[in-house]
Amino acid sequence: MKKQPKLVVIGLDAATWTLIRPWMAEGSLPNLSKLMKDGVSGALESILPPITPPAWTSFMTGKNPGKHGIFHFVETEHGGYAMNYANATSRRAPTVWKLLNNAGYTVGTMNIPFTYPPEKLNGFQISGMDTPSEKSPFIHPPQLRDELEKHLGGIQLDLRFLGAMTTDERRNQVLAEMEQLDRQWSKAALYLLENHPQDVMMFVFMSIDTVQHYFWQHMDRDHFLHDPKLAPKFGDAVRKVYERLDAAAGEIVNRLAPETAVFVVSDHGGGPTVDRTIYLNRYLAQLGLLHYKEAAISPLRRLGEKILRTGYSALVATLSSRQKSKLAELFPQLRKKSELAYSSFTAIDWTRTKAYCSEVLASPPSIWVNLKGVKPQGIVDPAEYDSLLSYIIAKLAELKDPRTGRPVINRVYRRKEVFHGPFANEGADLILDWWNENSLFSTQPSFPEQTDQPALVIRGHGPSEKSEWGGTHRLYGIVVARAPVFRRGMTIVNAHLIDIAPTILHLLGVSVPADMDGAALTDAFLPEFLAEHPVKSGAASGTSGADRPSGYTDEESAKVEERLQALGYVE
Repeated sequence: MKKQPKLVVIGLDAATWTLIRPWMAEGSLPNLSKLMKDGVSGALESILPPITPPAWTSFMTGKNPGKHGIFHFVETEHGGYAMNYANATSRRAPTVWKLLNNAGYTVGTMNIPFTYPPEKLNGFQISGMDTPSEKSPFIHPPQLRDELEKHLGGIQLDLRFLGAMTTDERRNQVLAEMEQLDRQWSKAALYLLENHPQDVMMFVFMSIDTVQHYFWQHMDRDHFLHDPKLAPKFGDAVRKVYERLDAAAGEIVNRLAPETAVFVVSDHGGGPTVDRTIYLNRYLAQLGLLHYKEAAISPLRRLGEKILRTGYSALVATLSSRQKSKLAELFPQLRKKSELAYSSFTAIDWTRTKAYCSEVLASPPSIWVNLKGVKPQGIVDPAEYDSLLSYIIAKLAELKDPRTGRPVINRVYRRKEVFHGPFANEGADLILDWWNENSLFSTQPSFPEQTDQPALVIRGHGPSEKSEWGGTHRLYGIVVARAPVFRRGMTIVNAHLIDIAPTILHLLGVSVPADMDGAALTDAFLPEFLAEHPVKSGAASGTSGADRPSGYTDEESAKVEERLQALGYVE
């Protein structure tokens, strides 16, 4: 008899109740609706900041980034200022998959972000978005790759046309390609269920995140980038992706035995971008906390940097991600040079700078302090550290929306408020809240020659000439879960992303490591099950892996960067 999975997790990156609930009320998304009726559901609070790499890693470890070591798409160089791309080699806490293997369960996962290189699980692992390219060894065991490629007719990881979506033809190409990727992963999931069933399996679909980033403004009439001419053509783009993935989830669930537990989770939610843009390094320079090298503001140097920047922007805007990837592969050093010029990081005078950001990231960056003894040219005395943070927080509160008179940045967290654990000090010193409804803003790179311009800009309303984000992340994602020992039709409250790993462990009779930050969602279980099976606390799972090894070669970094640029995560 064919093995039946005991538990299957379906990951819908960035899925949000904000959209799901009204569409369900109209009779849409029948498969998710049925799972909700048969099980429990609720809002799922992500981690801070709610972005893909730390979020999915926290989901897999049940721990905050201070205990697993992944804070963003990039990580700062040890003892330096450079930013390197992170991947699963930066994760230094064991995953729930490894813990389940240790407890005797087989595990298979597909397309979870930040699982490259894949873990050598008892079962299989197909890495997610941090895979450099289709040629990389992203499938364990390797023989599964040939089998899958044969079944699928090759495996595609990237959306080729995302980079320069300025025409209807390009938008339609992107949507068609997104559908192709969804169908590929859906077909792969069904094949793996049929031919390689494991005790625990997880399948992730990424297209909700991508479509929300680039098409939210077309369905949202109040959006500052809304174009009434494009709304009839692309206003239903986001909904179509949800409906397609609801159908894919239905196909997966229909292949399962009634006793198989099912979880549907998202790593964070989604919502519209707003018209407020902050130039953070520009503001830090205006406060006298960041200084540029004198040469950086000389007319000749300015011209050179401007040419590099303009060329870089033009390349980013016009080439497809496939073309950019090829270019990056051929000229990794040129890419690095133009990228650094674009972000003005090389122009900073570290001997006079107290605080700074790396502004190439799409989600508003966090602020770093140039601390003595930590940074190679650190000038901030540890005794001055706390008062400097208080000063920056107070000054950020002075950035007010001229229309309301209210601060644009609602809250600034100190590192110790957000991260705790052995790697907490690798996180940024200040984390700016950009994910709550009353604290929304985006950021853009600052350039030395524009330091005298306003630090806060209210964007004009109307369609954008370029391809840009109309949607971004929100703190609350979704969880829907059905199992014979779960309650039915119940809403659970105060659920956190880090609670899913301990909940899975408890459901399968495995003790929960004492150092997990999450807790089993006991409200989801039937009281009689809990009475017979109280949650067991086990030994701490501790840390694993090397001390932040280098995750990629230059060539691989270039490829990863092109994917992140195409997706809009990197400027």
